[in-house]
Amino acid sequence: MRRIFVLLVVLALAAAACADGGADTTTTQAATTTTTTAATTTTEAATTTTTEAAGVAFTGADGVESVITDTSRIVSLNGDLTEIIWDLGLGDQVVAIDVTTTYPEEAAALPPVGFGRQLAAEAVLAFSPTLVIGDQQIAPPEAIEQIRGTGVPVVILETRTSIDDVADKVRQVAEILGVPDAGETLATRVDAEIAAAEQRATAATDHPRVAFLYVRGPETLLLFGAGMVTQDLIESAGGVDAGADSGIAGAVPLTPEALVAAAPDVIISPAGGVAALGGVEDLAALPGVAETPAGQNGRFLLYDEAAFLGLGPRTGEALDQLVSDLHPDLAG
Repeated sequence: MRRIFVLLVVLALAAAACADGGADTTTTQAATTTTTTAATTTTEAATTTTTEAAGVAFTGADGVESVITDTSRIVSLNGDLTEIIWDLGLGDQVVAIDVTTTYPEEAAALPPVGFGRQLAAEAVLAFSPTLVIGDQQIAPPEAIEQIRGTGVPVVILETRTSIDDVADKVRQVAEILGVPDAGETLATRVDAEIAAAEQRATAATDHPRVAFLYVRGPETLLLFGAGMVTQDLIESAGGVDAGADSGIAGAVPLTPEALVAAAPDVIISPAGGVAALGGVEDLAALPGVAETPAGQNGRFLLYDEAAFLGLGPRTGEALDQLVSDLHPDLAG
């Protein structure tokens, strides 16, 4: 439960900067990355999808069954779900987004309803949606029920925290939207990209210690550890999660002592957050960084937030980039 709380706090702090967008990668002894934090499930309810004559019946992670008969006006409350919808070829049916959608460019240009973790029912209903889709991070529940009370189905998906879950999430969204064949095609592609990146990582001869610092300007500095999406990504790329290895669980406030104890060879941060801090030089100047191997060797990787931690269709690409950045000898 503590990890859930920490993750939701991180997401709230990230909301103000979700307009960063972009998935470009740069290198400075530094590349570019992403963060959009993943939270853990808050209920044990199973999700099921069945096809009825009147539409698709779906029981969400909140235990509520929705019958979806019209997907012509979708409001997406999570950036990863928006990306999936777009890659399924249904982007023209999305009428509004929340601020965590930063990609693709056409989606980011849609009108926002605000922040899904601080949902206002009136803002959503203003777009006359026929379907609202989000995950277990969406709150408050009263706003969800207010929307449902107007007859609009609100589908709540389980919040995923592992790269192994991406393909299943894609298939689930596709089933809900009535395009299972397109979903299988996309899920197969994403699975293949992830597997290819993982396979490349097995050839690595070194396993650098990697710390993920969540930075959102000078006021928000967190060190990630065990149980975060970053652990899965780092380890799948052939690295050692320095935070987790030093005993950190979830996300904790960054202290010089914790960072020095983690002793990372590489530090990863969200590109937009580092820009808000002032740049890589300011990241390197944070207390404790200069005492780490990463600080001494200038090994900082900065990634687009949504691509790296969103667990959406770009997960395989993000993982492949991380493999190349951690193991330059494997870069093709």
